[in-house]
Amino acid sequence: MGVVLQDWRTELTAVLPHFFASGAGDAAPARAVCTIECGPGWADVVDRLCVRIAATLQDRERFRFASIRQREGALRIVWGGRLSSASEAVVREAVDLAEARSVCVCEVCGGRGRLYRADGIRTTRCPVHASGDRAVRPELENVHLRTAGGRLRVVVGCRYDFGTDSFVDVDDDRPAGRLEV
Repeated sequence: MGVVLQDWRTELTAVLPHFFASGAGDAAPARAVCTIECGPGWADVVDRLCVRIAATLQDRERFRFASIRQREGALRIVWGGRLSSASEAVVREAVDLAEARSVCVCEVCGGRGRLYRADGIRTTRCPVHASGDRAVRPELENVHLRTAGGRLRVVVGCRYDFGTDSFVDVDDDRPAGRLEV
């Protein structure tokens, strides 16, 4: 009798069914409506995101994903829920971190990756799985725009640090308005 390995997406939705379920309410059985549409290399990125969100939620707060997918070589996450202002800020930060980390991780194998462009299509790949040319100039690599603040959202430029899995300020010597990719 062989061992059957379950797909990481199925396992994650089984562990956190309400994160991926319809908004039908607690009385109805949870039905998965959000599917995870990205490669296996990003399993750890999505798992890390879910752990952060689960640790943030307080009693009576609700959270669910509307979509998790690869777009333009990065993880794109749409979500909703009923959260306090404090929890919403933490969830926004966790989503921003996951999206930024995805551009540093090969979507195929999970190794360190970079954004590449081939035939007009952007993908994040390690050197083994890459094709095409690097899509971002080296000095702009890991520079992201993210939202900050609570109800009043402000877009700020920052650099993602893979080692600490956090955002750091963009170098002050970089001219303003030069963050285009």
